[in-house]
Amino acid sequence: MEADSIELVPADPQGWVARFDVVRGRLASLLPDAEIEHIGSTSIPDLPAKDVVDVLVGVNLHQWSTATDLLNSDGFDCEGHREGHAWFSLPNRKNREIIVHLVEIQGRQWLRRIVFRDILRRDIKARERYLSVKREAAARTKDWGAYTTHKADVVAAILKSAGGLD
Repeated sequence: MEADSIELVPADPQGWVARFDVVRGRLASLLPDAEIEHIGSTSIPDLPAKDVVDVLVGVNLHQWSTATDLLNSDGFDCEGHREGHAWFSLPNRKNREIIVHLVEIQGRQWLRRIVFRDILRRDIKARERYLSVKREAAARTKDWGAYTTHKADVVAAILKSAGGLD
């Protein structure tokens, strides 16, 4: 895959929430038993972010294969998976507007993402610390994998400060 340019844009809460609401409706019709949450920097008021809305979809493990098949057949581009986590993009991996993270409901990946979002929503110091690392990562990296890896330590530290969810 070609290298991506990592660009942080000013917060667009209304636009990002509207984009989330549209995809949430689509996902809810595909996966009516799933839990669906807006996560990532676009879910944090006033936080600059990549202009890509992250959506967390939690399903029971017995629904995993069906959920994956339904997302694929509905045009979600499966970029990858590992145990307990698959990620899909819309409209596709080269033109991401949405990334859907499919995880086990109430599993470790679910809890980490929800807890991290909620910490950033309420703790301005954690939010500022994270934003500083995001800006550094965007300036120093050229692809999304490196960008995410660059932020991993600060994410783990913020989660650990919340009670051991590192």
